Amino acid sequence: MDMNLGYSLILVGLILIFFEVITPGLYFPAIGIAVLIYGIFLLFMPSLALPAAILSGLITVYIMYRLVYNVGTDIKIGAERFIGRELILQNDLDKQGYGLITLDNEKWHIKATEPLKKGDKIKIVGIEGVSLIVKKVDDKKEKLKIDNNTDNKKIE
Repeated sequence: MDMNLGYSLILVGLILIFFEVITPGLYFPAIGIAVLIYGIFLLFMPSLALPAAILSGLITVYIMYRLVYNVGTDIKIGAERFIGRELILQNDLDKQGYGLITLDNEKWHIKATEPLKKGDKIKIVGIEGVSLIVKKVDDKKEKLKIDNNTDNKKIE
């Protein structure tokens, strides 16, 4: 009887895993793998079948939780991924404060919140429509913050 039950459980486990393949949603893999392992162990090592099934189910749930669901990750797409990035302005802006920059081999429109010229260090601070909003990074302020945090030296 254990042989038939073992084969039946292997079949049920494979069917559950197959259902996951055709209807992805991560509902069946943990149960399918646990049932599959239970059936295999029931055929070859019946005394370890239940602990092996429980352990394989828990491991599968853990892997799904850590690798598939990525709980707590904040995925940024499009222009959002550039916010906070600092770079050197390679071209002058027009009179209205608009220009183009290249980020990750893509051309992006930028809009400055203040007058900028080629060679200025800028930081992307936001998005407005299809334009990235940039502002000039004041190197003296940045250096002063660093110096104040380390050894309180003045900048000339």
